[in-house]
Amino acid sequence: MFPYDKLRTLNGLESAVYTYINQHQAEVEKMTIRQLAEKAHVSTTTILRFAGKMGFEGYSELRYAIKQHRAALTSAPPEPNYDITVPIAEFFENVNTTDFAKLIDQALTHIVPAPMVLLCGIGTGQALAEYGARFWSNIGKFSLAITDPYYPFPLHTPILQNTVMVALSVSGESHQVIEMASRAQQNGVYVIAVTNHADSTLAQLSDMVIAYYMPEMKHGDLNLTTQVPIIYLIELIAHRLDQDQTENANSEN
Repeated sequence: MFPYDKLRTLNGLESAVYTYINQHQAEVEKMTIRQLAEKAHVSTTTILRFAGKMGFEGYSELRYAIKQHRAALTSAPPEPNYDITVPIAEFFENVNTTDFAKLIDQALTHIVPAPMVLLCGIGTGQALAEYGARFWSNIGKFSLAITDPYYPFPLHTPILQNTVMVALSVSGESHQVIEMASRAQQNGVYVIAVTNHADSTLAQLSDMVIAYYMPEMKHGDLNLTTQVPIIYLIELIAHRLDQDQTENANSEN
């Protein structure tokens, strides 16, 4: 519903409006702007600014667009259980754009020449980092998973000057991942954050951010937010790397 290139322009408060709307679309259809402001813990001015950035002339037009969007997604009454297909479909709609393609191109300008790529994460991110490192290594890009927050980065090591770290964190607030990324960056590593929140601490300290904007789901203190976007990004970049290597080999022959 909201274009990816426009979502990237949001500041912290505007991102809070987006997050609330994305998770409570049915309720927002019936809310006044003051009710939404209270629920999202922002001002009405922030909501109007968000609407303007998304291309709407005002709150009424935004609310009508939300209603039309939900009606287009399904003609049947919504199921009581969480339907993962809706946000996943929106994610693939958002990434199928020129702006997102340019973002991946930007990441590749650093990953392709890197002598080594480090993927770091903890918890679920640990499994994804290990998967990504193996998948990228399968196509010939030397990659390692860093899942120990106390992993040492030796000082003044030439190889780190051109190394890339892909830091995985849904919230972008995992202090272990932030610490790993910060120590790597201090040693000349180019850090790419892959996170759900473009205004997070991890995003702010990184050299580049790829945000995927999915509804955040939790079970107690455990995060159940879908990891499909990260799997997609890992495999998309892998196939682009493979394509680049194939083209280089053909040009040499």
